[in-house]
Amino acid sequence: MAIYLSVIIPVYNEEKRIKKTLLSVKDYLDKQNYESEILLVDDGSQDKTKEVIIEVIKEWPSYQLLTNIKNRGKGAVVKQGVLAAQGEYILFTDADNATPIVQIEKLFSYSKDYPIIIGSRHCPGAKIHIVQAKHRIVLSRLSNLLIRWLAVPGIYDTQCGFKLFQRESAQEIFRRVTIDRFGFDFEALAIAHYLGYSFKEVGVDWYNDGDSKVRAGRDAIRTLQDLFKVRRNLNRGVYKNKFYDIKMVSLPVGTQMETEEKKLLEEVEY
Repeated sequence: MAIYLSVIIPVYNEEKRIKKTLLSVKDYLDKQNYESEILLVDDGSQDKTKEVIIEVIKEWPSYQLLTNIKNRGKGAVVKQGVLAAQGEYILFTDADNATPIVQIEKLFSYSKDYPIIIGSRHCPGAKIHIVQAKHRIVLSRLSNLLIRWLAVPGIYDTQCGFKLFQRESAQEIFRRVTIDRFGFDFEALAIAHYLGYSFKEVGVDWYNDGDSKVRAGRDAIRTLQDLFKVRRNLNRGVYKNKFYDIKMVSLPVGTQMETEEKKLLEEVEY
């Protein structure tokens, strides 16, 4: 039977919480009447993340672990997982399970009409169960105003880590993504808009994790830099080009993929 859903989970130093997330995902997917695969993509973890995952999934044939030699960023490993995925639909979700996997049912309800459906914390139907600190909320909303103005009009939450794509649209988009860290979310949606794909924003349940790896000040500056890079790429027509060959993505970082990637992206770097 063909794979219907691929779930991409990027991981970096997740030894303490990845087992709980995997058990939750498996419990849900085992009850569904479609075939699925789960691709865990490790971003050069320095703790025992890989060992924990290997032990948990050793008897789960539909679960795969892709490992990388060094840390590149969430965007890099999500891209790696998306381009390796075989499912008709591709979901990427966070390792902290901030949006429970069951919320995919809300996204699937729009999948016949839209090639891209994104989970949102800030549109009708959303429910935030554990609230972020006030300074994070303020920074998040200010960032979103800039993102809507410069890159992705009409979307209220580009950064929620719960997005569903038809495979063809996902792979067309991610073969053009240039940003390796947190800015990849809005870059992917900006590329989707540039290529003419329609998308739907759907409110989901979301639980803030106090152990989030996002650092408000540092990552806000990096996000602003990435946002201006996306705007520049849009103005230059950079996203007409595909930068990644799907056959490259299963290789560990430090081998062919990284070498080819550097060569292909020279023209879009500052």
